[in-house]
Amino acid sequence: MGITLQALAARGDLFVPLIFRLALRLEQVSWEDAREDAPLAAFALGSAQRMFRTDACINWFDTGLEAEATGAGRASPAEFPDPEAFVAAPAIAHVLEVTRQLCETGGERACVLGCLTGPATLLTRLFGAPGAQKLAAALDAGRLQEAERRRLERAASLSVALARAYCELGAGGLALLEDAVPQSPGLVGAFDALFNLASYYGVPVAVVSRASLPSGVGDAYVQFGAGYLVAPGTKDSRVVAVAPELPSGSEEDLRRPTGAGRLVATTWEVPADAAPERVADFGARLKR
Repeated sequence: MGITLQALAARGDLFVPLIFRLALRLEQVSWEDAREDAPLAAFALGSAQRMFRTDACINWFDTGLEAEATGAGRASPAEFPDPEAFVAAPAIAHVLEVTRQLCETGGERACVLGCLTGPATLLTRLFGAPGAQKLAAALDAGRLQEAERRRLERAASLSVALARAYCELGAGGLALLEDAVPQSPGLVGAFDALFNLASYYGVPVAVVSRASLPSGVGDAYVQFGAGYLVAPGTKDSRVVAVAPELPSGSEEDLRRPTGAGRLVATTWEVPADAAPERVADFGARLKR
């Protein structure tokens, strides 16, 4: 296993901007090439980690990944693959190969974060917005029908299968990417097996949400074992959540409190057209 996020936190504050498409741009790698050439994608991501001296490198950033691998939109939920077939699907196998190469070359200087689509966003991608909202409402009301329960369990099982594959390759943390609102405390609990798996492997789960987390949802994530809540207005004292654009006015948030080891991370992917100098300067100010 590679180094974990917790081990790095013992050394000081962690600089973790979520850099994916910017890394591809800097190495002149197209999205199409990244999807087809795992060594090239891994090289670009690793190069960006070294360039910006980040403490973690994300392995991929696409909240449609799992849905693509299931055939959502083309196949009915009953036809979705089982977990074993899911991780063998070409799209997943490709990302796992990128992950493997990153873990093998990362050493002790940075960990690899395995990215997963968050529960609310995953359901939206798999079943469409109306179907996802119906599932979440029935879950919160305690009125899930058997067919709905099976759908929810299948979605959670796919997340667990992907998380296990990341952990077995040596990922030092998991990032749940949540782009859908509203979110549901009950939905967090339906994915409890994922948090149990992360605990078994000794890796933290960072919840990354583009929008603010309702207090009930944030509390549920903490209850089930999320290590970090990275979202606008987060109440997590271990986190400094920064806008993806890394605004220059954020330096006030970087004042070092007593006790280091905070996760300073962006609440979503750094834009592909971001100026590399801005990212480098932000990291240098943090590590000063």
